[in-house]
Amino acid sequence: MKLKEIKKWIESLPNNFLEFGVVAAERGKSESTGNLYRYDKPIITLSVDEENEEILFLSSPTTKKQIK
Repeated sequence: MKLKEIKKWIESLPNNFLEFGVVAAERGKSESTGNLYRYDKPIITLSVDEENEEILFLSSPTTKKQIK
């Protein structure tokens, strides 16, 4: 994904979303129980890696939530 795609998407959001938290989330399904789960990693800072031409969304440790 390119930064311009994220920028366009963010600009399309309604203003009432501006106070929402931002997390990096990963979804999956437990092989043992079949339950869906989501790992949330709150974004704590942003950085630019010019050498690799990447925007970094740096997160805190993972928390696990079960999707109902």
